[in-house]
Amino acid sequence: MNSPSERPSGRPRTIDPDRVSLLALRLFDERGFDVVSMDDVAAAADVSRRSLFRLFPSKASLVWGGLDEAVDRFHACLASSAAEDDTWEAIRRAFAAAATIPDEMIEVTRHRLHVIRDNPTLWAMGSARIGALADAVVEFIAERDGSSADDLTTVVRAQALSGASNAALVWWAFNGGDEPPADVVRRAFSLIAFDDAGATPA
Repeated sequence: MNSPSERPSGRPRTIDPDRVSLLALRLFDERGFDVVSMDDVAAAADVSRRSLFRLFPSKASLVWGGLDEAVDRFHACLASSAAEDDTWEAIRRAFAAAATIPDEMIEVTRHRLHVIRDNPTLWAMGSARIGALADAVVEFIAERDGSSADDLTTVVRAQALSGASNAALVWWAFNGGDEPPADVVRRAFSLIAFDDAGATPA
């Protein structure tokens, strides 16, 4: 049997990046991100090393690739909010939209969050992404309400919602069972009490 790097020449085989990502994340979750090599992933996916690097230039890209869609859902939901919508409710809806994961992506998302949580380097990268979402919230509020991007209340609340959403998703990955991740995020928000128009309903 030919190895992935010794395939006969001819018409290139179509490679499903979602399948490769899932197989890689299963390996990372089972053995540890730092232990598994790109060669291990290529062998598990039955693809050549060159093809793997063409799709995923690094191990980290195998982990982070699918999260871009969640970020896109977040920004799209914010952008579609009506002018009369409560600002903080619009923000909470956007985080819930980001956590609305298609059924076919549930397994890969759980593995992805397991791997990120268990690897300090990936976790630090995740913290930067949380900060970027919080910054987007602050900018949204400043544009919508005319408040300063340096306002302490706005910055703290943005960070609180971003952190709560992330904590809820990690909890869901390890403990959530069949509960939809967006519902877990909504439950997490109900635990955060703001004391005025930004209040999170109980």
